Amino acid sequence: MFLFYDFETSSRELLGQIISYAFVLTDSHLEPLDTLTGTIKLNKTQCPEVGAILTNKININDLQKKGHPEYEAAEHVFNFISTIIASYGQITLVGFNSNNFDLGFLRNLLVRYGFNPYFSGKLKNLDILHWIQSIAFYNSENFSWVLTEKDEKRYYSFKLEDITQANALLSTAQSHDAFEDVILTIKLVTYFEQKYKFKLTEFTPISLPNDYDCQTVLKQRYRHFPEDNSPPEKYIYRYFLPLVTQPKTLLLIKLDLLKNLLDSHPDRSTITNSEKLECIQYINSNKHFFNAESCLKDEVNTYESMIEFIQNDSYFNSIKTTPNIYFQAIKKDWDIEYQIHDIGFDHHIDTLRKLKHDILANPQCYTAILNQLLTSRKTQQDTYLIQLFNRMYLNIIETADLTLLNRYLKPRYITKQLYRNNEEALTFLQQKEELEKALLEPQSDNDISLLLALKDYYNFFESQLTTTV
Repeated sequence: MFLFYDFETSSRELLGQIISYAFVLTDSHLEPLDTLTGTIKLNKTQCPEVGAILTNKININDLQKKGHPEYEAAEHVFNFISTIIASYGQITLVGFNSNNFDLGFLRNLLVRYGFNPYFSGKLKNLDILHWIQSIAFYNSENFSWVLTEKDEKRYYSFKLEDITQANALLSTAQSHDAFEDVILTIKLVTYFEQKYKFKLTEFTPISLPNDYDCQTVLKQRYRHFPEDNSPPEKYIYRYFLPLVTQPKTLLLIKLDLLKNLLDSHPDRSTITNSEKLECIQYINSNKHFFNAESCLKDEVNTYESMIEFIQNDSYFNSIKTTPNIYFQAIKKDWDIEYQIHDIGFDHHIDTLRKLKHDILANPQCYTAILNQLLTSRKTQQDTYLIQLFNRMYLNIIETADLTLLNRYLKPRYITKQLYRNNEEALTFLQQKEELEKALLEPQSDNDISLLLALKDYYNFFESQLTTTV
């Protein structure tokens, strides 16, 4: 069973929220069996990005009037998926470019309100983008390639809109309506299965040659993004040496990157562990795409000296023996909503869901609950629980204290401390400037109405900030 899905969101960042969702359940023949769609009103903690609204064409005034509260939507989605699993057993969640976007938003939506997003391992996930790239790379002569250009750089596009238009499945611009995008994705999968005789059920996102071992150099086909304005290749190869191969996890050494590192360090004893760490690529079978091929002898010969270096290096060998060294080394001090799994799924999820019911039944109990959580806090997971509880309270209770609200708004929209990459994030004032600039540019009548509705919301949002900050 496949559960196709798509979201429209308030932001590209995981700190944002889903504002429109669509799920379509199909059988293995891609025949629809059930659907769930809906919209979610913005939480007081959310200020939508201009680019997001101009893309998804959602009128914020309408959204705030008709959308469900986020905590209700989370329960609707969780119950829908739970019912499907109860009826059919294991299902596969399928989206377009979903592993790096929609999947994270889904997990955040559920965890925020105390729902375990993993469904006891019965909810798998698959990214249609990976399947299509695999088809393209291995059918390069008859694949409908779309050459595009951005920032004076040319490359082959794998956007849903471009692929479907190139295959005469879409004659207009992509709507970016969640339900319509799901239907378009199903249409694309149906067409490609017939054209390339390659069923989605046959696709394995991660595969290794039968004869590989830790001495075997592997290669994978990748998209090509030339640095200059030279014509792009339809695909290029990258080369790897396996370091750790577990059933659901691969740690691979990126040989081209290691070669550059060794070339820049004539004295190899000066290479730091941090630099070596950058040469390792992590592959997770539930998220990534890695179809490896064996190398020709001439290709392997290129990397012989590097293989010897790897085999004799104590740091690489320590990771090979104890893979957790790698995961501890890459752990980041990010906000909990960038690494939602760190809350733990033993009892913290159940606790958060119980607290949600307590707050809904009696908002006045917030202070007593918070004091109890603070008193009993012992671990970092307990701290994450407190953070999520505070945010849940702000999202649910309309009359939440503005001083408390600004403890979240200030580090996100003023200092940008909450962001994983705060150099790319915008402050609220920068978002407001972007909105004013967009209103001065030529826009369609519909886009003008969208921007004016967003401006109304920005005025409301600013009143929250200026009250106490």
